[in-house]
This record gives sequence, structure tokens and C-alpha cells, in this order.
Amino acid sequence: MAILMFTARKHDLIDRIYRKQNRLQELTRKLSDLQQYSASIADGSVSMFDLMNCPASMVQRTLMFMNCSHNMAVQNSQMNYTQMMPMLAQVDPQQQMYYQQWMRQSLYKQEREKFAKMEAQLSNQQEKEIMQEKEKLEASLKMDEAELESVKEAEKKGIEQFKPNYVGS
Repeated sequence: MAILMFTARKHDLIDRIYRKQNRLQELTRKLSDLQQYSASIADGSVSMFDLMNCPASMVQRTLMFMNCSHNMAVQNSQMNYTQMMPMLAQVDPQQQMYYQQWMRQSLYKQEREKFAKMEAQLSNQQEKEIMQEKEKLEASLKMDEAELESVKEAEKKGIEQFKPNYVGS
């Protein structure tokens, strides 16, 4: 009876270890994809090269980042530009168009970078959460593996107890 209990426990542990190893692989892949995504948006913009090399799990998020960062940058830079218009009235009229263009580009770029920093903070938080889950899972996995080894050893000893001992005369 004890042997059957050890066998059942062994199979339960093997199943749990397998599921935890799969989850660990999934988390590792998710973390890698998130890190690759973070690297591609670090400068505030996404190139076609970045998009083409983006992990499949992050394509939708990358496209959303491109769209949102552009829209937010246009909206906020336009609002800031409007507030700065009185300063441009003091600039030489011949150079005013140059300054307007430069100012719009600078404000747009600043807003894109600001949005990228916010997204990077979100990504970093998600990376930390994944790392914490991985650490807990790895610790649990080690405990299950240690228990499996002790169950195998106990099962082996149990089998040896019931092994017939033939003594010849």
C-alpha cells in the first residue's frame, strides 16, 4: 500500500514539476519579448526595422505605442507651441518661420521622448513582476524536485522491504 502511495505522489510531483517548468519557460519568453520591446522603443520612436524585428507577442503593443506616442506628441506639442507663440512675436520676421519649424520639431520630439519614458516605466514594472513570479516559481520548483528525489528514494526502500529473500539450503 505504501508503495502505491509513493508512486502516486511521485507522479503528482512529476506533473507539477512539468507544469512549473512550462510556466517558467513561458515567463522567460515573456520577459525576453518585453525586454526586446523596451529596447526598440527606448528612443521614443519605432522604425520599420524595429517593427519587423519585434516579437510576435509585442507587435500589437508596438503598433499601439507608435500610434499613441505620435498622437499624444502632436496634441501636446501643439498645445505647448500655442503657449509659446507670444515669444515668437519678438523674433525677427525673417527668422520667424525657421524658429517656428524648429520649435515644433523640438516640442514634438520632447513629447515623444516623454511618452517613451512613461512606457519604459510601465515595461520595467511588468519586468519586475515577471521576475518576482519567476523567482517564486524557481524556489517552488526546487522544493518539488527535492521532494521528488526523497519520494523516489523512499519508494526504492519500500520496494526493497517487500522483495522476497530466497535463502538456499
